[in-house]
Amino acid sequence: MYEILVILRYNFISVTLFFISIFGANVEAAKILAVFPVPSISHQIVFRPLTQELVRRGHELTVITPNPAFSKGQAPQNLIEIDVQNISYAVKNTIMEKVSENKNSLFKQMMLLSEFFLKVFEVQLKSEEFQRILRLDKNYFDLLLIEACVSGTLGLSHVFKAPVIQVSSLGALMLNHQAMGIPMHPFLYPASIRTRIYNLTVSEKFSELLGIAFSMYMADYTENEYNQLLRENFGIDVPTIATLTNNIDMLFLNTNPIWSGSYPVPPNVVFIGGIHQNKIKELPKDLKSHLDSSKNGVIYVSFGSNVKMDMFSPKIIKILVTVFSELPYDILWKWDQDKPPRLPENVKIAKWFPQADLLQHPKIKLFVTQGGLQSTDEAITAGVPLIGFPILADQAYNAEKYEHFNIGMKLDIGKITKEQLKNSILSVIGNVE
Repeated sequence: MYEILVILRYNFISVTLFFISIFGANVEAAKILAVFPVPSISHQIVFRPLTQELVRRGHELTVITPNPAFSKGQAPQNLIEIDVQNISYAVKNTIMEKVSENKNSLFKQMMLLSEFFLKVFEVQLKSEEFQRILRLDKNYFDLLLIEACVSGTLGLSHVFKAPVIQVSSLGALMLNHQAMGIPMHPFLYPASIRTRIYNLTVSEKFSELLGIAFSMYMADYTENEYNQLLRENFGIDVPTIATLTNNIDMLFLNTNPIWSGSYPVPPNVVFIGGIHQNKIKELPKDLKSHLDSSKNGVIYVSFGSNVKMDMFSPKIIKILVTVFSELPYDILWKWDQDKPPRLPENVKIAKWFPQADLLQHPKIKLFVTQGGLQSTDEAITAGVPLIGFPILADQAYNAEKYEHFNIGMKLDIGKITKEQLKNSILSVIGNVE
């Protein structure tokens, strides 16, 4: 009798485990469309961890991007990357030339950046690859992930009847505040595209208010342009951008409330600051050897992926080179041009450095940067002080926070002098030491 009970119990357990293995593991994967139009690697590296983790968990993703994460034919089976690199960077290169010519005019920059986002989305939208996606059934996708700074992507929520999550590679822009019902105040809750935010005089506050008013004007103008673009591509019955914002279910912001400041947000606004940071990798042997052998330490200089060295005047380049030659430190300088200036012995240049890993090396004394959010985040993680030369977008906002949090200094690239730069570098490094 005991043996019969043991056999029955064994068979019951076996049958139970069999059905659990069949039905318990039967998880339905979602079909997700991700559209991230901005051709900038600093934007795209924020989106990749999100999409790749969804792929790892078995979901089926179609990603429209100007910076594919995988070489052709190397992507996982459940990931389709639609490469719009060539057409996107052609637009970017044209616009950035104009930005370079107007780097001292915030208003002109705002106009050019608005034009940039609009034009790059337009050429992508009209591409055959994108059009093929638009011909799919309206219920084909279960979720839409779209880039928050490109309002035109909201048109996809009219084509595909699926929940919408906006993902921002920055903090909240003014249009995000409006769309999500986040309180706006020019000085208590400033948006991330600002030139000044702390200790403002009356005249500086007035200047900032003028900038905000111009931003609102540009937002309305650009929204009308997007509305026209959507009507041309999706039909005259497509709702306006203002109406389509009602389709947004969630907003992911790539910032930390400690950095952006405390302000009330609804529960469907999620902070994902630092999502792009990976585990630290070993540095290439030659680079590690160079760092290890430095007697007094190393200053790392990089102005990011959007600010090219040819945007700086010969006068500014000369000041940088002269100051670097007089410092007791070695310099690693990300130089993206083919013809570098004549450099002193303590300066080493390359078109690319493994930035996040490099900043973790104990010999790094200072990071001279344009003030991009991802670069700032990596420096804070590594405990490296910063000097910021903001050029465009949110860089001035970030660089001013260097001084607010006592982690660095903000300088004006258009007004910098040799003495000011040298004293600033020695001062920031000296404060840490």
